[in-house]
Parts: sequence; structure tokens; C-alpha cells
Amino acid sequence: MANNYKIPNTIMIMKKSFFILLVFISASTIAQVKNRKWQFGVGASVVKFSDEDASYIGDKNLFQIPRLNLTVPINDNLSVDGAISFNSFDIGFIENSAKYFSMDGSLRYSFTNFSDKFFPYVFVGGSLVDSDRKMTPTFNFGAGATYWITDKLGLNTQLYYKYSLESFESMRSHIQITGGIVFAFDSLFEGGGGRSASSVGGACYYNQH
Repeated sequence: MANNYKIPNTIMIMKKSFFILLVFISASTIAQVKNRKWQFGVGASVVKFSDEDASYIGDKNLFQIPRLNLTVPINDNLSVDGAISFNSFDIGFIENSAKYFSMDGSLRYSFTNFSDKFFPYVFVGGSLVDSDRKMTPTFNFGAGATYWITDKLGLNTQLYYKYSLESFESMRSHIQITGGIVFAFDSLFEGGGGRSASSVGGACYYNQH
């Protein structure tokens, strides 16, 4: 009698395991298709200096708007991002007296198996920051995440740490926090052997990411 109960239990466990595996593979596939889209973002950022460095730069908190960025996928997990943060200006509760213009380049690694809508990532890269003195390079690293509201519209936020070498007198290391809206669209170079995500599986909702 004991064996008669073990067999159904084993079959049930196998079915549950297969279902979990199928869900995991499906989520991974959905995430990979989404990550093959190009992304264009519009937003704003806040730069924060330490108290010691603020006295040198001229401000502790600087506000930039607009901040524009373009993200181009390399493969399912890696992408290249380029961004421009325009000069700061007063917004009432943040009074800026210092100049800040930044051109950023980053290599992102996205965790595509995390969720079908929420995509966290880490990145490394560099910037050219134009201050009141002169343009200065920085080394950057940080983390960010995108939450997709629809198949083409998402919300993005990032936390940068921009390291400036002590040999550069025109800039100091600082933190930059960004936020904005991102728009997903097909690659501008779909010719050749590549296929757009929308060409696979018809007009399925997830194939449009």
C-alpha cells in the first residue's frame, strides 16, 4: 500500500518541478526579448558633493534638467549607455551657483531573470564633467533599475559614484542620482541577419519589449 502512495506523490512532485522550470524559462525568455530593445530616456538628476568638497566647488547640491540618454543592447545582459546632463539651474529648494555639464558613457550588466517588468543592473564607465573651471574626466560606477509600465514605456533611476583623481583640481568626487522616463523602440539597424523582437511570435505583448 505504501508504494501505491509514493508513485502518485512522485508524479505530482515532477509535475510541480516541471511547471516551476517552465515559468523560469518563460520569464528568462521574456526578459531577454525586452533587453534587445533600444531605449531613449528623458529625465533629471541631482549631484551631491561632500561638505568639504562643496566649499571648493561652490555648491553641495546641483540640479540638472534635462538629462538625455540612449541605451543600445549588445546581448541579453550587456548594453552600452550614453547620456548628457545639461547645466544646472535653481528650482527653489536647490539653489545652484556652480556650473555642471556632464557627458557620460557606461557599460551595463542587467539581471534579466529577476522579473518580467523590473530590471536592475550595475554599470561602470566614465564621464567628462564641465565645471566653472574646465572639463574634467571621472571614473564612474553604480547601479540602477528600470520598471516597465507598458511594453514601450518605463521608469528609470540610477545612482552614480563619479570618482575624480586628486590630481585634477577642477573637480571633486561626487554622487549623482538620476530619474526619468524611458521609451523602448526597435533597433535602427535591423537589416542583415538580425530579426526584431516583434517579428518573433506575431504580435504578442511581450515580444514588443
